[in-house]
Amino acid sequence: MKKRTTFLPNIDPRIYLSFGFIFIISLIFLLYQYLRHVDCENANFYIHADEYIVNKVVEFNDNTPGANSWEWDFGDNTPPDRRQRTLHYYKKPGEYIVKLKINGNCVHEKLVTITSISQQNGYLPIIMAPDVATVGDPVYFNAEKEGGESWEWSFGETGSTDALEKSPVYRFKTTGDKKITLIVNGDVEHTAVKTVYVAPKAIRAKQKIDIKSYEFEKPHSAFSLPPGESQKDPLVDMLQYIPVSPKTKQRKDSIIIAKKAPEISNEQFRIMLGQVAAQSKTKDDFKEYLCEKYDIPVVINDKKLMPFEQFCQEINGKKIKITALRINKDTKNCIQNINIHYKVKKWMIWIEE
Repeated sequence: MKKRTTFLPNIDPRIYLSFGFIFIISLIFLLYQYLRHVDCENANFYIHADEYIVNKVVEFNDNTPGANSWEWDFGDNTPPDRRQRTLHYYKKPGEYIVKLKINGNCVHEKLVTITSISQQNGYLPIIMAPDVATVGDPVYFNAEKEGGESWEWSFGETGSTDALEKSPVYRFKTTGDKKITLIVNGDVEHTAVKTVYVAPKAIRAKQKIDIKSYEFEKPHSAFSLPPGESQKDPLVDMLQYIPVSPKTKQRKDSIIIAKKAPEISNEQFRIMLGQVAAQSKTKDDFKEYLCEKYDIPVVINDKKLMPFEQFCQEINGKKIKITALRINKDTKNCIQNINIHYKVKKWMIWIEE
């Protein structure tokens, strides 16, 4: 009679139960991870404010599908906020990198620029002064600018700062058109200008003229020479040997207005770089913002440094994702250098070059 054999006859049935229990726990864990999964590359959050200035409320909100926990770092050393939608305000002007951590592992960054100047109230101060003044007489000036703390007046005679108070009094020493300039809070890019004409002082007689003592002019016959023979004027011969200076073209005074580059924000510049990567724009589309200087330095991921023209060639045709961008400008609004953090998609993953 043949013996009946079974598969793995010496294994305790409790081992099967243990494996089955572990399998069920693993399945539950995988299902939990799947339900709370977030596509880190496609987070949907926004930052909004009517005005990005100090002491004004900024709204932060996240609408990423599958997100169930949030941690906001506002970049100003304040405690993090763990609400899905929250409000925050900054006490000092500057650039702040806001970080959002979703479900404890997805981290995203955005740059927020806070200023101390309200765009709704206008940039330029208002100069209040008469259009015409008299040389030597006191002229009273005043200014209006919300948030103004420092005042720098120049009255067009010394070429330097003439007064530092809000409502100065000045006496002009010379006549003519005077270009009055005012700089508030050191903002030289938004200087107020007004022209004042300084007229000469009228001369008045100190005493009345006594008409009785006035001596009238004598008739012309009293000054005439006696008649005689006509003679050649010696001045005619002398003028023939006097050199005459060549005529020069009269130069007209002209006011050269410094041309400034057009305004562009960090976000607009980031979008244009994305279009360069998508091959719909080139470096020439940045001509006005760079003031035709394509060799400005670009700092990449705090590691590499290259000219802007080479950087455009580097990202051309690649799929990139810019995480942070900052552009620095000079007094003519020309971009001087760029600091950028970005990733490139290779083999289905995002990596830093």
